[in-house]
Amino acid sequence: MRLPVVLAMALAATPLRAGQPISESLVDCAMLFTITNRAEPDRANHGKGYALDRAKDEMLIAAQARARQEGRDDAARYVADLAVAKADKWDAKGMRYVLTQDYRDWMGYCASLIDHLDLELMD
Repeated sequence: MRLPVVLAMALAATPLRAGQPISESLVDCAMLFTITNRAEPDRANHGKGYALDRAKDEMLIAAQARARQEGRDDAARYVADLAVAKADKWDAKGMRYVLTQDYRDWMGYCASLIDHLDLELMD
C-alpha cells in the first residue's frame, strides 16, 4: 500500500500534531481495525475482515517495537494496557461511528501511517 508523499503528509495531521507518540497512534489504528470488523461481523473470519484482523495484530507488534524505541521499559505491557484503553475509547463512540467523517479521516491517517513507517500489513 503506497500513497503519494504529499497525500500521506496531508493525512498525517491529527495525532502527530497533537504530540501523540507513534506507538499510541499504531494502537489507535489497530483498535480501529477491530471496530471496523465488529461493524460487519459476518466478514471477520475471511476476506477483508481477516486481513484487517491480521493487520491489527501486526500493528500491535509494530507498536511494541516503536514503544521500545520511544524509551518504554515494558513495551509489551504499555501496548496491552493502551489497547484496552483505546478499544474502550472507540467502542464508546458506538457502531455508527464507522459512518462518520471522523472515522474516515482516522482510517486515512492510519493508511498514511502504515505507508510512512513502511509497514507491509495489507496486500
